[in-house]
Amino acid sequence: MAENEVALFIDFENIRYGLKNNYGREPDPQLLMGKARKYGPVSQAFAYADFTEHPDYFRRKLEVAGITPRDIPRRSPDVAHKSSSDMAMLMDIIDCLLDRPLVGTLILMTGDSDFIRVVARARHRFGKKVIISGVPGSVSNDLIASADAADPMIEPEWVPVTAQPEPPAPPAFDFALPPENSTFDSELSSLERELIRLIDRLDRTKPYLTFLFVKTHALSPTSQLNISPMQVDMVLTKFKERGILRDEVREQDGRTLRFLYLIREHPLVQHILKETLNSV
Repeated sequence: MAENEVALFIDFENIRYGLKNNYGREPDPQLLMGKARKYGPVSQAFAYADFTEHPDYFRRKLEVAGITPRDIPRRSPDVAHKSSSDMAMLMDIIDCLLDRPLVGTLILMTGDSDFIRVVARARHRFGKKVIISGVPGSVSNDLIASADAADPMIEPEWVPVTAQPEPPAPPAFDFALPPENSTFDSELSSLERELIRLIDRLDRTKPYLTFLFVKTHALSPTSQLNISPMQVDMVLTKFKERGILRDEVREQDGRTLRFLYLIREHPLVQHILKETLNSV
């Protein structure tokens, strides 16, 4: 029998946050599976995440699409934005290479450069075809170069258009405050606090902010944040959900851009900026 089966591995957090921040869309598991099926019959499909941090309906939608959710808890509740999802996905890829000889094509839906070595091994030692299907703006160029081909995750349903209504800005001071017995310091990790300070500096010195602009500066070595692309996606999404940031799609110089606005009235933002001012 020919080696024509397909195995699909989805770094769900990387894909979800990349789509939300770059295109304002949520992932549709049926479309994810449809993209994989272009390459042949899908014999196994997994999605990796700590699903307690995502809406419950994603588990059901993944299963309906034929994708098995692999629920990987955070390594530690004290370590922000770190999980064992990448390791679990890596081990399943290796098991696939060793135990499923009929799988000829691997589809990796991720943009994480941590998978470069296993991609190269799958191609050069096991003779497999590897396709990287990531969200433009959230994919390592080196990861793409290590694979046979890239199939960017761009579909008409995911691209924001100016005709789409944007949610109204939250009213002033309509924010989720810390629980009664907690402190501002316990509400944000040190990484999140530094990212707020970075956004504040950019907001005061640049004519406008976009998601990609903030992400580029956060990943720059000069920022000294030591942060990964997925961590930036996750933190900015959290900021938007909590009302620390607001985004808006509009035209600028003939281009459609997603602008970011720092909500300086937010109590957590005021606390961080006051703390920064007092330390000067």
